[in-house]
Amino acid sequence: MDDIVIRPLTARTDLVAVEALQQEVWGMPDRDIVPTHHLLASVSAGGLVLGAFDRNNTLVGFCYGFVGVREGRMLFYSHMAGVVRTWQGRGVGFRLKRAQREAALARGLDRMVWTYDPLQAPNARLNLHKLGARASRYYVDYYGEMPDALNRGVPSDRLEVDWWLRSARVESLMAGARPPAMGLARDEDDARRIEIPADFDAIRRTDAEEAQRLRLRTREAFQRAFAAGYEAVDFVQGAYVLRKKSAGVAP
Repeated sequence: MDDIVIRPLTARTDLVAVEALQQEVWGMPDRDIVPTHHLLASVSAGGLVLGAFDRNNTLVGFCYGFVGVREGRMLFYSHMAGVVRTWQGRGVGFRLKRAQREAALARGLDRMVWTYDPLQAPNARLNLHKLGARASRYYVDYYGEMPDALNRGVPSDRLEVDWWLRSARVESLMAGARPPAMGLARDEDDARRIEIPADFDAIRRTDAEEAQRLRLRTREAFQRAFAAGYEAVDFVQGAYVLRKKSAGVAP
């Protein structure tokens, strides 16, 4: 990972490269890409685009977000994060999110939110286990029908995570501590598990009916758990770990 450099992107030429990376990572049609002019406008108004570059100064990953307001309080909304396939699983996403956190803290913010597909196991592990985010909001078909290669064919359901940037757990994880498991026992009164497949993309490509069944089954499980006061606090051994918000688990 010493070969990776992460830096803010403000030049038009760098942001054009972000357009191309969106197509490579998601297989997006042109109309769904966040265009250069939008990124330029956002950066000029306080938004942030971070790029990860290899030793040849080639862009291999990026994340993009901006400052927002919820319930009258400022937060940072992370809209997109992607890494090219050859660099996935090598810590680039973690480093991008860590740099994004540092930038949000420098803006005086203590909360970041973003959405992701709850059936994407690698994203679940990064977001909940390695970064220490947690989720208690489930959105059904959030974006509507999505034609890109990673999303087409199933409803675009999303979990939205809260990343409490100054929490003790997040501080520890960002300092390099090994992520502690947040409860695994199947018979704990205040814990639930929701299992998902290791490779939902492969199922979605080869068995549309099974992909739809998985979407509906996990949708119901999350909705029931959240309605009962649970939140997802970890992802280990192929399953979400959910605990009662009142169970005394610190953010």
